[in-house]
Amino acid sequence: MSPKKTRTEELKERALAWLADHPKAEGTLWFLAALACIAILVWFLGFSNFGAPPEFVYEQF
Repeated sequence: MSPKKTRTEELKERALAWLADHPKAEGTLWFLAALACIAILVWFLGFSNFGAPPEFVYEQF
């Protein structure tokens, strides 16, 4: 008796099979994932005051 696959495992297999049949779509998805990571990095470095001198929390007390 073979173990029954869960719905998540079946979905994973179907997605991997679809990606194997559509290499251009897979490449596009990888490109978008890399672009999203770069956008998050740019947002963090540009808007988070990273590298600025620290504010002293207890200065007002």
